[in-house]
Amino acid sequence: MGQRRLFLILLILGMFVFAIIQCTPQAEKPKDNRGPAYAGSATCANCHKDLTNSYTHNSHFNTSRMLTKPNSTDSLHLPDGEFVFNANTKVGVKNLKDGLYQSALINGKDQKTEHTDMVFGAGISAYTFAFWFGDKLMQMPLNYLTKEHQWVNSPGFPTDQIYFGRPIVARCLECHSSSVKINLVKSGDFGVEEELVKGSLIAGIDCERCHGPAAAHVEFHEANPTVKKATHMVSYKSLALTRKIDMCGVCHSGTGIKTLTSTFTFKPGDTLKTLPQYNEYRGEDADVHGKQKPLLEASLCYKVGKAECITCHDIHDNTKQSIQMYSNKCISCHTDVTHKTLPEKNKAVLAKNCIDCHMPVKESHAIGFQMSGSKEKFPYRLRTHRIAVYENLTTKLSK
Repeated sequence: MGQRRLFLILLILGMFVFAIIQCTPQAEKPKDNRGPAYAGSATCANCHKDLTNSYTHNSHFNTSRMLTKPNSTDSLHLPDGEFVFNANTKVGVKNLKDGLYQSALINGKDQKTEHTDMVFGAGISAYTFAFWFGDKLMQMPLNYLTKEHQWVNSPGFPTDQIYFGRPIVARCLECHSSSVKINLVKSGDFGVEEELVKGSLIAGIDCERCHGPAAAHVEFHEANPTVKKATHMVSYKSLALTRKIDMCGVCHSGTGIKTLTSTFTFKPGDTLKTLPQYNEYRGEDADVHGKQKPLLEASLCYKVGKAECITCHDIHDNTKQSIQMYSNKCISCHTDVTHKTLPEKNKAVLAKNCIDCHMPVKESHAIGFQMSGSKEKFPYRLRTHRIAVYENLTTKLSK
């Protein structure tokens, strides 16, 4: 009789505990702004910890960041500064306890000051800054060049006055973030303006921007932990050569891509040729800024199927590659190159440096930075991705 009573008590307790569990709200996984098909990069770290730890320091992940905390700008190591348009018109930059500020100073008086809410760029060459003005993201007057350690006027801004009026639109964010929601609002009788939904912006290029939505992938592998072959994801290695570089080219083709729909919808395996108004490279001298894909497509290394973006770039790695390491990739294919026309003294150097001759640094004609106290513009210099024999460089080395 005692055992039966004990059994009934345990049964009732068990039912009571079960009822509590069922009634207690279960912790939900954080929702991704892009919808239920997306898992969020934090989820990827559960299984891909080493890749995630490396990638969080990568230039792509840090191509934009929200500066939401008072000490957010400390890691940028930016100095206070001043940009002079003329004796009466200056922009001051101050690091204060709650963040970085830029101020319009007219005859020494502060006419307008804005707090930096977002930074663009990983800081390898430069930083661009933005602030919220209502539901619009606006560009700050000054950029910072990290190699030159100088505050400069933002590209395309007036050369003789302070400008706080350029909006950063969704098309900019399509290459400098992973997602943002916009509202189109009426402006005047016929105009339409964009308003960004605050809190929807996913800064940086995250895992799913390149690998595609991963919620189904995560759900399957959490339920089947012994299955090691990735499912519900597009295998990058299985894609055709053109589809591989199209994935990079959605951002690295320059501003020539004009679409009726957002490029945020572009997924691995899609092709740029299906995007409305997309223009293919026709062999012209494409600018070195932002046009790595068309420049690579003009290279014989690509045309013979030997080179694509990840041939040289490990997108997950945050290690800075040296000229010699890149040159070793060239030599792995070009084992029989002798450079017969070059003097012997130069051949020893070339064995460790293919890049400076065949992918030289060139000036961008699209972007230049105005220097303080001058109308002079500092040219933005980038390495071209058109791999070729440049006759002017060959001639210099042959002398």
